Amino acid sequence: MENKSFMDPTYVPEEYKVPFDLIELPSQGILYSGKKSSVKVEFLTAHDENILTSPNILNNGKFINVLLKNKVKELGFDVDDLILGDRIAILIFLRTTGLGEEYTQLVIDEDGKVVEGIIDLTQLKTKKLEVKPDNNGEFDYVLDKSKKKIKFRFLTGKDENEIEEVDNKNKENNGGISTASTLRLERAVMEIDGIRDKMKISHILKSLNLLEIRKFKKYISDIEPGIEFNTTARIQGGGSAPCFLRLGRAFWYPEV
Repeated sequence: MENKSFMDPTYVPEEYKVPFDLIELPSQGILYSGKKSSVKVEFLTAHDENILTSPNILNNGKFINVLLKNKVKELGFDVDDLILGDRIAILIFLRTTGLGEEYTQLVIDEDGKVVEGIIDLTQLKTKKLEVKPDNNGEFDYVLDKSKKKIKFRFLTGKDENEIEEVDNKNKENNGGISTASTLRLERAVMEIDGIRDKMKISHILKSLNLLEIRKFKKYISDIEPGIEFNTTARIQGGGSAPCFLRLGRAFWYPEV
């Protein structure tokens, strides 16, 4: 039998292949072409330390994108087109399998004191998509006060990357004031009362009542699939405290 390593330069012996697992997507793939409900994700390896410790990647905000592009395989479309909830689910898997199931962060105990809490990442609950989108992958909502009919979609990694770039430029011209909240809303809303012109939608959104916009944002958050960040942490002495998972720098550097 001929040696495959000489015949195929891409051949990798079985013992050197990176192990992987199939990860169920919170969205169940409903929003993607092909409707793939799970994706192949490789485990973190020693080689990935190059990504985790690269100052250029960490400082320019591209860390998550580079990591996902390296670890998600056979997706069938650009990883940047994954919605945010699916991206987070993959990141939680990578952190749990690569750096351990426990994550330490500061929490507030029942006496109101700030203490260290340990979160078991394997116990985080998954929010699955329960509301059915239309054929365009869009969802319906009627604003409380104005009764305007809205069609919206969930944001993707690509959206967040572009929003960050525009927001950074806006900060330079607006005395450091962030416009990210408005930019996200404008990206998410695809139609208002039959109007799909983005410029007109932007003007309409800026004129709407703040309270009904907040209710709209909450609705998006409530139905968006992903990982539930409200959880419980173990604290010293055997007690527990409710908390909100924060994905700070220590999430990838638990030794810090």
